Amino acid sequence: MKRFLYFIMMAMVPLVFAACDDGDDYYGPPGWPPGGGGSDGDALNKYEENLVGSYVSDDDPANPFYLVLRDDRTGYYESVSGGQTTGDDFTWWASESTLSVVYESDGARADMAYYYSDNHLYVDGIPLVVNDGSAPGGGEATPLIGQWEGRISGYYSTVFGLADDSCFTTCEFASNGDGVQLDYNIHRPMTDYAYTPFTWSLADGVIVLNYVENDNEWLKRAIINDYALSATRFSGTVAYGQQWFGFVFTATEGFDWSPYIGGITRAAASSRMRMSRQVRCAAVRSGAFAR
Repeated sequence: MKRFLYFIMMAMVPLVFAACDDGDDYYGPPGWPPGGGGSDGDALNKYEENLVGSYVSDDDPANPFYLVLRDDRTGYYESVSGGQTTGDDFTWWASESTLSVVYESDGARADMAYYYSDNHLYVDGIPLVVNDGSAPGGGEATPLIGQWEGRISGYYSTVFGLADDSCFTTCEFASNGDGVQLDYNIHRPMTDYAYTPFTWSLADGVIVLNYVENDNEWLKRAIINDYALSATRFSGTVAYGQQWFGFVFTATEGFDWSPYIGGITRAAASSRMRMSRQVRCAAVRSGAFAR
């Protein structure tokens, strides 16, 4: 009997090793969670090892797209387009031709095709090269570039007829001279807001904002020529028409513009990266700001 059992066990050994030997092509069955999948679940397959790195788009230097894929299966993308920065963190895994991510913001999963061609990595149709750390766009060096948030005293009641203490402003200045301003109700930011893109210039210490065409007579042009600016604080006075308003902004980052950009929704997970490069260029008034 012992000899019989021994022969049975020896016959099963090749089957056991065959089942355990996934090789470095393993990337898990459908629904495999990043960072999971058993004792070998965190090991990168050969496709993933090749993808690890930091990338930047080179088709439009004024509106760069950044993609980072780390070897611990975390990553993020960031898209700068039309003066607005959108992006998200995610976990990721890959097969021979598909990059899959789960976005941190809402848990949505996206499966995107990728391939290599002409010394580029294409992900979701975006051409990428290795990011050497240089800043695309070559814009003027100034701490103004980035995202700011704060209040403009007396501005909301004068320009929109709303209570000043219930409103707030977030704006972004891009290095290519584009920008966008969002004035909104702090309690209803998704429904009560004024979204106004602009172009900006800085010369001889004067900042000029020229807003896109809109139906508010106040929001045509803004001039800021008496201000204090650092990497974290931006304050001074701004002129709309013949009236001056005081403002105090602090630096921020990661503001999510996607609810205000036409065509981009959280439901479109599979094309979120590509769609982040398509921004709304028109002014939008919603809720109390549309009256």
